[in-house]
Amino acid sequence: HEDGTCTTTWRIDQHYPMEKNSADYPNEEWMSYGKLVPIDPYAIPYRCLYSKDIENMFMAGRDISVTHIALGSVRVMRTCAMMGEVVGMAANVCVKKKLMPRDIYKTNFQDLVELMKKGAGRTDVPYTQFYHQVDRTGHQAEDR
Repeated sequence: HEDGTCTTTWRIDQHYPMEKNSADYPNEEWMSYGKLVPIDPYAIPYRCLYSKDIENMFMAGRDISVTHIALGSVRVMRTCAMMGEVVGMAANVCVKKKLMPRDIYKTNFQDLVELMKKGAGRTDVPYTQFYHQVDRTGHQAEDR
């Protein structure tokens, strides 16, 4: 995504009702089995981190704007923490530039990228945007 922020590498974790539970446990169909689907790492778009309807509201964590499938990979705590860091950095840009969250995406996303490159304290870890350029074997694409 052109507006990628933090990266998720967690497998898509979906839960499905067990068909037999409808007959064996009436009104308890919630009993389910889990299925982990391998994914290529991907960056969460900045557009997922602000409200569609409330002009000055950021979101980070399980409340972001994603499909139920994508939620299976973004809902884990480490990823939620990374989203919180990005939202904190974006709030900083909003205050300094007198912008609303949506405005960053439209006009000042590069300012946020510069903050993300610096990180939130640690400088010994790689810039996360390179993760989406790596295939499942861990090899970086040659043309990047």
